[in-house]
Amino acid sequence: MIFAITIISVLAFALTNIFAKKTWQKLLSMIFAIIFLISLIFITANDRYHYAMKKTTETTTQTLISATNNKDINLLLYQPLGNGTEKIYLYKTNESQKKPRTTGINHVENTLKKNQSQTQLRTDKTYWVYKNDTARFWFGLSSKNHQLIKEKNTFNVSKDWLILSTDQAKNLTKLIAENESSMQKESKSFIQEKVKNAMIQDPTMDQVAQKKIVQEAMKEYHRQVIAKLITKVTN
Repeated sequence: MIFAITIISVLAFALTNIFAKKTWQKLLSMIFAIIFLISLIFITANDRYHYAMKKTTETTTQTLISATNNKDINLLLYQPLGNGTEKIYLYKTNESQKKPRTTGINHVENTLKKNQSQTQLRTDKTYWVYKNDTARFWFGLSSKNHQLIKEKNTFNVSKDWLILSTDQAKNLTKLIAENESSMQKESKSFIQEKVKNAMIQDPTMDQVAQKKIVQEAMKEYHRQVIAKLITKVTN
C-alpha cells in the first residue's frame, strides 16, 4: 500500500504543480509532495532498518544418514573453504537422496558436535517477517518478507561416525578398492581365527553361536581396517 501511495502522490504532485495557478492548487501540490516524502521515508526505513518487521527463528531437526553409499561406513563430509577455518558440510537426511546436500555460505554458521547420543542435524533459521497484518498491508510490496538473517546448522554425530573432507573420502574409497582382494583374504583368516579360539573355549558351541561369532568378527575386522586406512588418508 505504501508503494502505491508513493506512486500516486508523485504523479499527483507533478500534475498539480504543472497546472497550479491558484493558491489552493499550490497548497495541494505541496501536500502531495509532503505525502510523497513521508512515504519515501517509511519505505527507506522499512528497507534499510526493517521498520515494521521483527525477527523470528524457525527450528528443524532431521536425522542424518551416511553421505556414502557404503553401508558399513557412517560418514559426514565437509569441504574446507579459504584457509580451512570455514567449512561447508555435505550430508544426507534420507535414503532417496542421490547426492548429498550442501550447507550454504552466506549468513551460515556450521557447528559440529561429536560423540552425541543421536546423529542428527538441527537447523535454526532467523528471518525478518512482518510484525502484524497491518505491517503486511502497508509494506507488502516494498520489503522482502521472510528474508533470511542467519542460519545455524548444528551437526550432532555419534562416536561411530567419520568426519572426512571430500578429498579424504575420495582417497579412502581409492584405498579400499586397491586393498579389496587382500582385505578379503585377511578377513577370512581373521574370522577363522576368532571362531577357532571360540571353539577351543566352548567345544559344544552350536551353529547359531558360531554365526554370531562370525558376524562380530567381521565387524571387528572392518573397524580395524577402516581405522588404519583413515589414519593413512588423514596424515
